[in-house]
Amino acid sequence: MLSWLIRQVDNGIGGSSDDEPDEEGDEDEISTKGIGGDELVGIEQDEVEPYEPITQAIKIAIAAFSLLLLGLSISAYKKTALKKTLYAAVAFGLFAIQMFVDYLEDAVKALDTPYTDIIFFGITLAILVLFFMAIVRKK
Repeated sequence: MLSWLIRQVDNGIGGSSDDEPDEEGDEDEISTKGIGGDELVGIEQDEVEPYEPITQAIKIAIAAFSLLLLGLSISAYKKTALKKTLYAAVAFGLFAIQMFVDYLEDAVKALDTPYTDIIFFGITLAILVLFFMAIVRKK
């Protein structure tokens, strides 16, 4: 939801020419018109953007931790030869890919398409199925 809001603010939806001062010279006034004429309370572009580097760093950290868990799962599979650990390893790998795709979607605006949302949610479903298989699958 927050990334959607950030994209809306970045795209300038909700006030294309409201930034210009009107005839009375109200240059200090901030436009609060939202989509459909609703007012956005307390949301300014300057308030949203400073947190973007923090969220990007967290996404990179999640992807790195997922890769670490992938490596540990593969190592555990080599030691135990349990098929359940392979399901978990693939799930951790998909999770790392998902975070990387999400990071690229925010970093590269050309990748911000509806298809990336479908890919993102498809990967989430695959991760859940793989963890389910890792738990319920018998030897």
